[in-house]
Amino acid sequence: MNLAIVLGTGVIIGALDGVGIFFVPEEPYKVEIFLAAILKGLLVSLLTGLSLNVQSLWWQGLGYGTLYGFLLASLVFLAKGGFKTKDAPYVVPFGIVTGSIIGIIVVNLAFPRP
Repeated sequence: MNLAIVLGTGVIIGALDGVGIFFVPEEPYKVEIFLAAILKGLLVSLLTGLSLNVQSLWWQGLGYGTLYGFLLASLVFLAKGGFKTKDAPYVVPFGIVTGSIIGIIVVNLAFPRP
């Protein structure tokens, strides 16, 4: 496993996931939320990379990325108050999508094929 590709993928996709917070004028904690999105992407990518091996196929990367994206997004969803807040329900679907993208990128780029 190429650790630099795994971590770089998590940082880049996490940053793309979190950059939208800068377009919300009433949000007072923009930088903190952006950094949390990067950390979430980094963790999803690292967990996915550690769950795969050289023989893993694309659908396994997709599955692990989706699973870990869902779990970490659910963690954020519950920490923000669940359905009591207006923006928290959007966290889980985007977490699933970004986790899926991370999984496919990690399985295809971080593991050299013989």
